[in-house]
Amino acid sequence: MKRLFPFLALLIIFAWGCGKSEKKEGTQKIETATDKKIVARVNGRPIYEGALKGRPLEEVIDYEIIYEVGLKQGLDKKFEKDVEEYRKRLIVTSLQKDIVANQPKEEISEQEIEEYYKQNEDKFKIMSFEQIVVEDQNLANEIHKRAVSGEDFEKIASDYSQSGKNVQVSDMRFNRRYTERFIGKEIGSISEVIQDGNKFTILKLTEVKEIPFARTQRVAKLSIKASKKAKAIHNFAEKAKEENNIKIEVLQ
Repeated sequence: MKRLFPFLALLIIFAWGCGKSEKKEGTQKIETATDKKIVARVNGRPIYEGALKGRPLEEVIDYEIIYEVGLKQGLDKKFEKDVEEYRKRLIVTSLQKDIVANQPKEEISEQEIEEYYKQNEDKFKIMSFEQIVVEDQNLANEIHKRAVSGEDFEKIASDYSQSGKNVQVSDMRFNRRYTERFIGKEIGSISEVIQDGNKFTILKLTEVKEIPFARTQRVAKLSIKASKKAKAIHNFAEKAKEENNIKIEVLQ
């Protein structure tokens, strides 16, 4: 009896595995059959049961009818460029993924990260600004001239506010939004007039703070990876250009 028990256990496990396999195969067959089962036609074009994806058949039929109307109105011609651009993006993205995937795997060293940090120190700074915001471009241009001449932002805002004009002045503490505009500039530098919708902003750089190296390693590593990815794609393109005799004409 003791010898028989392990044998029976194996039979039960085997039977359960076969049943599970058959159930899985049966499900696959049903899904395939569903995908091929036609539930309606619109102008002879079939609608498959698998395409419903839980939606009511009537809703899908309405969708196809509206599509037919769009075709008769020539809307397919209207969107040809969009479709071609989308198609191009899918093709290029797919190939770019293959290019990157086929690159030899290499770890980014601590030395590479340190060198990147030193070469891009300006990118790892956060800045504070004083800003004046108005809703009139001519007024913004006037304020800009006074700001460039060295006048205090609070004084400028006060002068215009007393005359009934809406001039807002405020501090932006360690804001990354405008950092690139002030790379390499000294504290006290004034921006150009910046338009954002119906508002116009003038900024004064008031403080610069460096981000410690220890807090930049992850960002630096991602930037290095992106740079290597771009280089691999460019090298592939250059090689493909030569191999396929692709002519490039740059117009200026």
